[in-house]
Amino acid sequence: MSRIFIAGAAGNVGSALIDTFPDKTMLVPGAQGPEQAEALAARGLEARVFDSADKDSMVAAMAGCDRLFLAVPLHEKMARFGRLAVDAAKEAGIGYIVCVSAYGASSDAHWRLGREHGMVDQFVEDSKIPFTVLRANSFMQNFSTVLAPMVRSGVIELPEEEYKVSYIDARDVAACAVRLFNDNEGYTDAFYALTGPRGLTLADVAATIAEAAGIEVRYAPADEDAYIKSLDAAGVPEWDRNMLVSLSRVIKLGMMGNVTQAVEYLTGTPARPFEDFALEHVDAWR
Repeated sequence: MSRIFIAGAAGNVGSALIDTFPDKTMLVPGAQGPEQAEALAARGLEARVFDSADKDSMVAAMAGCDRLFLAVPLHEKMARFGRLAVDAAKEAGIGYIVCVSAYGASSDAHWRLGREHGMVDQFVEDSKIPFTVLRANSFMQNFSTVLAPMVRSGVIELPEEEYKVSYIDARDVAACAVRLFNDNEGYTDAFYALTGPRGLTLADVAATIAEAAGIEVRYAPADEDAYIKSLDAAGVPEWDRNMLVSLSRVIKLGMMGNVTQAVEYLTGTPARPFEDFALEHVDAWR
């Protein structure tokens, strides 16, 4: 039986992929440590534990699988982790890879996070294993998870001014992956830029959340230096901080507000609007 190893089963897209994949017996979730394995076990899934820094552990985890879902965690060694994962896939006999990347990524991107993702994409392409790369814009889920405390405070303070981002629901990225794992004919060795249905400013985001959740929340543009100091005060590691700053800078170049129809092209269903996402996640903000 064909089996899919999910490297990134605990992430936004990997988790949604598990939730929506029709035949769970085909899935082999990967866990980076016992804590992730326990969380997956609580969902009735037996995970294989692996270490992103250890190729042999990944080869062992992929044993018996012929396809790979690859979402490399944000980490200062993510490019190396991506390279090791691809090398492990070749050694394990993986025949097809769906890789989740970032919107605007490229190995020679002028912004750091795009370049890190682009290097992983390049390793996937150079492997000669048939692949599809899904370059997704920023996830709507960020507002219901890492940014939820800021939303609950009543003020979204980020240095993005009035520039737009075509945020995408991670579940739509997962739906694209499901479609590709079920039928990838004509979609291999290709890159798809995935976005939501329209570009939104953070003022738009704040207004939409306020209306959905019945709370007061507004957007206040932050000075970049103040933003950096706030990240440092919160204990965000330097590499992660630099990646977040690079993302805010590329947003202010007007590069993240474009809209594509790739979600509908791949799945037959239009991408979810932010209004629907907000109505489903009001408990995160109240």
